[in-house]
Amino acid sequence: MTAPARKVRPLATGTRERLILEAEALFGERGIDGVTMRMICEAANQKFAGSVQYHFGDQLGLLYAVFEYREEQLQPQREALLTAGRKTGQLDNLRYLLRILFEPNFAMYEEKGVISYMRCHAAYLATHRPRGVPHPVDQGSPATRALREAMTLLEARLAALGPQLAAFRLECVGAMFLQGVTQYASGPEHSGMTARQFFDDMLDMMTQAISVLPRTRQGET
Repeated sequence: MTAPARKVRPLATGTRERLILEAEALFGERGIDGVTMRMICEAANQKFAGSVQYHFGDQLGLLYAVFEYREEQLQPQREALLTAGRKTGQLDNLRYLLRILFEPNFAMYEEKGVISYMRCHAAYLATHRPRGVPHPVDQGSPATRALREAMTLLEARLAALGPQLAAFRLECVGAMFLQGVTQYASGPEHSGMTARQFFDDMLDMMTQAISVLPRTRQGET
C-alpha cells in the first residue's frame, strides 16, 4: 500500500494567488483566528504589509477568496459527477449525492497530495461558520453552482428531516469528512486501507450518519 506522494505547493503565478495559497496553509495549520495579515504577507514574500487589504479588503475577504479559488477548481469534477448521475439515475441516491459533494475534495489529496484546503475548511466549520461568516455557496457564487445543485438534491432526499436539521447534519458530516481525511493523511499506514478504500469507508459512515432518523423526545426524562 502506498500513500499519495507529497508534492510541494506549486509556485503561484501572481501576488493574489500567492496570498491565497499561503493563507490557506496558515489557516489550516494555526486556525483562522491564529493568523495575522502580517504573517500571511510574510509567508507570501510580500514586503508591502498592506497586500491583503489591497487585494481582498480584510482577512475574511481573503478567507472567502480561498474558498472561491478552490471551489472553482473542484467544480468541473462535480459537474461531471452530476452528469453521470443523471445518465445512470443515481441523483436520488444519498450515497452518490454525498460522493458528488466530497469526492472532488478527496481527489485533491489523493491525486495531488494537497491537504491544506481541507484543513482550512475544517477550521472554518469549527469556528467561523457558527459565527455567520459566509461561504461562497451562501452567496450564490458561480464557482459553487454544481455544489449548490448537489446540496439541493441532497436536501430533497433528506426532506423527512426538515431543511434546518438536514443542513446542520451536512455541516456535521462535512466536518467528519475533513477531520477524517486530515487524520488519514497524517499516517495512512495506521488505517490499513488504501486511500480509495478509506474514502469509500468514510462515505459509508457519512451516509449512515446523515440519514438516521432523529430520536423522538416524547417520554424522555
